[in-house]
Amino acid sequence: MPQLFLVRHAEPELTGVLLGHCDPELSQAGREHASSLLTDVGLFVIYTSPLRRARQTAEIVARGAHIEIVDDLRDISFGAWDGRRWVEIEKSDPVWAARKLADWSGVTLPGADRWSDFAARVRRAFRTIRDGPRPAAVVAHAAVHNVIAGVDLPYGGVHEI
Repeated sequence: MPQLFLVRHAEPELTGVLLGHCDPELSQAGREHASSLLTDVGLFVIYTSPLRRARQTAEIVARGAHIEIVDDLRDISFGAWDGRRWVEIEKSDPVWAARKLADWSGVTLPGADRWSDFAARVRRAFRTIRDGPRPAAVVAHAAVHNVIAGVDLPYGGVHEI
């Protein structure tokens, strides 16, 4: 069976926040962790998000594999919440924070990506990736992998797995 590995980017320098479209580099610990991933696979191609934390992970994991940057694999944007700690958000935007927690995929913050639009672009990317050469890896973000894992589920179904 053809192999497709889903790899979340390694630890970035900025942690404990909603990263979204923030673009930090990998931490030293993240670089070390990435170097231990998929060491015995012999990947043919890696599809990666354009965001630095994913690209740097892909470059370390590649070991000679072709890297293809796929814009539609970039993380979901949280708008003004990108780069902020949740505890800060709860203090400064308690109503929005409560609404978002109650319906994570249904509530869209001002300036943020709508979950349905984000999921549609990830699915669009995955339709191309799933028919590509193997073995391969998708190096991206937790939200991207959640959509891929639930690619055949109805809207919102990704939160059921």
